[in-house]
Amino acid sequence: MIRKTKIVKSKKHLEWVGRNHVCIKCRSNYSVQACHIRKDQNGNVGWGTKGGDAFVIPMCWLCHQEQHSMNEVLFYCQLNINPIRVAQALASKSPCKKIKQLYKEGHYDEPVKYWDNLQASTKSTTESENL
Repeated sequence: MIRKTKIVKSKKHLEWVGRNHVCIKCRSNYSVQACHIRKDQNGNVGWGTKGGDAFVIPMCWLCHQEQHSMNEVLFYCQLNINPIRVAQALASKSPCKKIKQLYKEGHYDEPVKYWDNLQASTKSTTESENL
């Protein structure tokens, strides 16, 4: 059974992610912002909406724009990272109590598995197309 994702808003967490981390793609520390992960186990969150501030990762402005200009899953597959695992690691150290509580309650466990499966199927599809 898929648990409904709790939507938590936290300006404190967003600022902490942007100010204290480097871009996950290029490792730049210039103009880093919290990039929301838009795809979850319930499907795409949708244009103009965000799934909550618990599911964010640090990206510089340029890499963030690149991520939005293409398929999100493919973007992270090319980087060979599970963005939910990154968000989960950040949540475990967040200065925000609400975000940290989500981590302690296991709200990242199902989305991590979902993204692992999603990326595995995307990689196998991409590899078979290249044959």
